[in-house]
Amino acid sequence: MRQQPPRSNQNWILDNFLKLSTNEDMLHPGILGLRLERGFKHRDMEEVFHAASARRALPKAWSRIAARQEDAGAKALAAGRRVTAAQFYHRAMLYFGRSQHLIPVDGHPKKIEYYDGVSRCRSKLIELIDGPMSKQDVAFEPGKSAYAIFQKAPGSGRKPTVLYIPGMDATKEDYPSPYNNEFARRGMNVCSMDGPGQGECNMNRVWLTPDNFARAAKAVIDWLITRDDVDPDRIAVFGASMGTRWGVELCAIDKRVKALVGQMPCVGPLDIIFEQAQPNFKRIYMYMCNMKDETAFDRMVDSLDLREHGRKVTCPYLLVAGEMDELCTPEDMKEFMSVLTCPKEMWLYEGVFHPMGEVAGEVNGDIADWILEALTKGVPAGYNRTVIVPEI
Repeated sequence: MRQQPPRSNQNWILDNFLKLSTNEDMLHPGILGLRLERGFKHRDMEEVFHAASARRALPKAWSRIAARQEDAGAKALAAGRRVTAAQFYHRAMLYFGRSQHLIPVDGHPKKIEYYDGVSRCRSKLIELIDGPMSKQDVAFEPGKSAYAIFQKAPGSGRKPTVLYIPGMDATKEDYPSPYNNEFARRGMNVCSMDGPGQGECNMNRVWLTPDNFARAAKAVIDWLITRDDVDPDRIAVFGASMGTRWGVELCAIDKRVKALVGQMPCVGPLDIIFEQAQPNFKRIYMYMCNMKDETAFDRMVDSLDLREHGRKVTCPYLLVAGEMDELCTPEDMKEFMSVLTCPKEMWLYEGVFHPMGEVAGEVNGDIADWILEALTKGVPAGYNRTVIVPEI
């Protein structure tokens, strides 16, 4: 008999939350603001959550709106409206991305169908934007690749470059939006990647192990520094959510990184996210690792201690977090920061939850400013600063 996913007996809780809510803020406080900053439209999100009466209904609801955006893009393109068409394809790409992500089952025909939608719409977006965006496959071991989207900063010459590492609930297509790119506006290239367990890697069965994400990201940097528009001496890494862990693991082994930022931290023990938070976090992470034995998964997770990697980080480090983060407490954040010997800074936003959508309109620009200043001016040895940002 087929084994049910871990903690699936709690899915009824998620289904009832969806019936009570009009958007994802019920499950992920602050996520609405985050999605709006990334290019999702409020009306589309309202339609999804009014249509979906249970979690299993969400992929279909997202895909229906994605298909409508893709069709609108095709009609705009047929009419010669390339700018409008690109915007529709961008929305379709985002929505197909949500559809496929919410089916954490290897080889599921609907997951494959929805990811094909991501690929089609990404290709059309890159074609219509015509220059600033490109896609690259990056081999990091025999038969296995990471996948990257590069967004080029305006102008000629070598530029500071940011490698963006998404979290477990996101893919390289999600951020940054080419229509709201805080890095490019400041003269920095940005490269977003799918590493093992994420997005395109899932479709190619490149699964996550305790040490292969850092090696995949290192290979992406190897590729970046071959480009004539990347300054190899001004590379930064920006990790979000679970990407805050992978970014630290990367910087522990790759000293070419000159600045590191983690936002929406998962830098403490993982018992909260996998044993106390909503059940789909554990289900999705086990899928990313291609693990079906929950006991073996728990043993693996227990062996993951980010502090040993943190002690090896030498570049300036910024941690950006919400005081009410439901996956990593301020106490766990401070414990992790205490082991770092590199120049370090922490911004803690009072009253803000894990997605940080409450402050997304300003915090992304502030992070981009910090990265640019760290890359161009540097941060002195021994620097140690904590900023508490009060609720407005």
